Amino acid sequence: MAMLPTQQQLSAQNNAVKGIQELVEAGLTHVPRNYIRPAEERPCLSLVSDKEQVPIINLTGFYGENRERLIQEIGRACEEWGFFQVIGHGVTPSVIENFWAAAINFFQLPPDDKLRFLSEDVRSEVAYITSHNRTKEKVAEWKDTLYFRRLSGVFNGFKQAPEMCREAVLEYMKEITILANAIYKAIFLSLGLSSDYLQKTLPEFQRIVLGINYYPPCPDPDLTFGISGHSDITCLTILTQNDVPGLQVMKNGKWVAVKPVPGSFVVNLGDQTEILSNGKYKSIEHRAVTNLDKTRMSVPCFFSPSEDANIGPLAMLLDDKRNEALYREIRFGDYLNNFYSRPLARKAGVNDSRIKSSHSSTPLSP
Repeated sequence: MAMLPTQQQLSAQNNAVKGIQELVEAGLTHVPRNYIRPAEERPCLSLVSDKEQVPIINLTGFYGENRERLIQEIGRACEEWGFFQVIGHGVTPSVIENFWAAAINFFQLPPDDKLRFLSEDVRSEVAYITSHNRTKEKVAEWKDTLYFRRLSGVFNGFKQAPEMCREAVLEYMKEITILANAIYKAIFLSLGLSSDYLQKTLPEFQRIVLGINYYPPCPDPDLTFGISGHSDITCLTILTQNDVPGLQVMKNGKWVAVKPVPGSFVVNLGDQTEILSNGKYKSIEHRAVTNLDKTRMSVPCFFSPSEDANIGPLAMLLDDKRNEALYREIRFGDYLNNFYSRPLARKAGVNDSRIKSSHSSTPLSP
């Protein structure tokens, strides 16, 4: 494990890298130039729909008499939205509350204490970053994030979390991983695949990343993003958020605001599930916008396969005539490297994985 930086090194880092939280708390009254999007890339908040809402699924009875109905309900949500919220999920309320308290406490630390975890390495166990991918992006994202990463059999960043939040992180991850595995299996059961088949073929979650996002108030939310439009490279993402709106999803070519539901988790399909399902279920582009006077916090947990896993359409979903493979098989570690080799680019990763139609020289449409 790498040694923590010295105070002298921290001072140099602090001069070079300031989190957006620090800038805002210092009295920022305008959006700095490096955060301003070109006019054609701005949020256009007046065009966002708040009349629709992603499905809300009550998982009560998931392991009992309601199981089959709920699996089909999850399938409909995947097919129609690729996003849904769950309540009645069984995660202990006190575990969620303790985790949130720990998350808030971290972002109340002095800047130098947070900068001790500064890292742009996407394979570091614990990393504090500002924006999303500063080495590749031209315009910064209006957020600071603390990441914990676990790669099975290699390292476990949850156990390396700052002492002030380690116990809360470990307890939270224990329960959220149980929920993620249950939903992940249900997604593929809804496609008519058997439990036995999935047990043998569905890639397990070997790479798990927990991010705590801090989006401070923004003087002009029309100029920038908390995080710009993208799909997740995961199999599955499960997110909890505070009561400040900001998450938006793409639906039929329009952005739809996701209204926070107290006690819920937001679930969205990642690119690997789109590939595994041969496009029957799609990963969905989403983004986070900023808020004029309130801090938004969100906690996504990204569940992915081993970096050595080769991901392609599941064989039981293919045949020689009507259901040919629409995606190339790709090693997940290569997919990961491609994602971080460029700025966020909508659904660029999964689009690159598509097999071109034999009747056309252009890729299949999203």
